[in-house]
Amino acid sequence: MVDRDREGAGMSGGVESGLELVVVVNNVSSPQRLIDFAKMVYGLINLKSSLVFTRVSGMAAQTGVPEVSKYLFRLGKPLLILPTPQDVIDLLKPDKVLVLAKTEVSKDIEEVASDLKGKVALVVNGGDTPPSKTELSLGDHVMVGELDPSTPPQATLAIALYVIAKKRTRKNI
Repeated sequence: MVDRDREGAGMSGGVESGLELVVVVNNVSSPQRLIDFAKMVYGLINLKSSLVFTRVSGMAAQTGVPEVSKYLFRLGKPLLILPTPQDVIDLLKPDKVLVLAKTEVSKDIEEVASDLKGKVALVVNGGDTPPSKTELSLGDHVMVGELDPSTPPQATLAIALYVIAKKRTRKNI
């Protein structure tokens, strides 16, 4: 996994032990997808997480950002919007960066979930196209092994978050 310096500001404070997950959703153009991703990220109550959107475009930028901001403000949850996933890495300085993508070198999320600790950025492509080479170069690749690569990103992220939450819960028992 890609190690990063722990210096820098975090969105929801540092975690002495355990896992702080920063979900980075890149390349979203649908307002509904913004809201769906927000509900997924903050829907798992036993997972300390924060949400960052990058490369938001089209109607998502015009109408989705205000709607998801209002929704998360009401919940008291953080939201950060940045130009690129690299900006997230530079600003939040995660210990590890994982890219949710099915590639030849991807490890199954089941294999790595229980070993995650510190601040981990999980980058997911929020669009309908495969992740770019730039996106893939950000960190280690993880996948949900049983899913076809054409599975919508919302479903893939939901399953990955569930696996991480379950593995973390079992590890802490």
